[in-house]
Amino acid sequence: MKPQDEAAAKITFGVELETTIPQSAGIEVGGYHRGRPVTGGVHAATAAMTAAPMFQRTAWRAEHDASIRARTGREACEFVSPVLSGTDGVEHLLDFVRWAKSIGANVNASCGLHITVGVASVIGTDDPAAVGAFARRLAHMARWHARSLFGQTGTGRHLGAYSRMFADDVGELMEKVNRSGSVTEKDEACRMCGRGMVNFRKLYSHGVIEFRVFAGTLNTSKLLHHLGTVLGLCRRAAEVECLGGFRKNLKQQKRTGNAADALRYLWDFLGWTGSRRPVTLGLFGPLHSEFGTFRKVARRMCARFDSRFPTAAL
Repeated sequence: MKPQDEAAAKITFGVELETTIPQSAGIEVGGYHRGRPVTGGVHAATAAMTAAPMFQRTAWRAEHDASIRARTGREACEFVSPVLSGTDGVEHLLDFVRWAKSIGANVNASCGLHITVGVASVIGTDDPAAVGAFARRLAHMARWHARSLFGQTGTGRHLGAYSRMFADDVGELMEKVNRSGSVTEKDEACRMCGRGMVNFRKLYSHGVIEFRVFAGTLNTSKLLHHLGTVLGLCRRAAEVECLGGFRKNLKQQKRTGNAADALRYLWDFLGWTGSRRPVTLGLFGPLHSEFGTFRKVARRMCARFDSRFPTAAL
């Protein structure tokens, strides 16, 4: 496999894991956007208290989300990570997921997985014009690769109101974000894009973008593929010099006719396969070393998506 992407290891990211947990798990779940620190919980098998992993002495937070449905004896819990980065950040994410599963956390169809990225850590500046140009390129790429993004979940995430496919007007709004000389106008256009597959609403207020396309999961192979995809697309958007239209061209349409083909196209686009790129964009540490494992899971999810949603308008 080609060398790992050292630049991607500098990107800051955060993860939100929407789950349900046993009411007996010993987790204090705070209100929406008022999460409580996660310091420990009750092990589901032994009933012993077990300490939660922390990243650089910072705890995850547990908060309520009304969109999560929980059956009797369980409660909705969204685990929100600290700001993560590098190999240590990826390994910590895996450690926390293993801990969450040990206290009985699981996911259902109402759960999502959100990955937030600090834009300045990708492009090296917070200059409003550069940020807008990056956002436009990323929106185009997310639209082109929508079938592989939704496909790798294996679910109907594309049908969700808050994770839907980009509408055509997002392309026009991103043109405004790119061209306007007013930060106020750029911010307004970002907010008008709504909360679709990628959320740009906090681009100028907080300097971040949020991928909402993924279904809830505590499967580490799925998590690694989703995270690598996000970081890889951000890296490609940061370095691309020539950008096509918002809608797919004929070549892109041919290569993304189904999710299985779209996945192969995504891997080539990011340099995970093929010979067109010198490094595997977005992949480092476990994201790089475990590619041989999580690629099999992604293929299986795309095959499942194709069987369930053969006519998805993506």
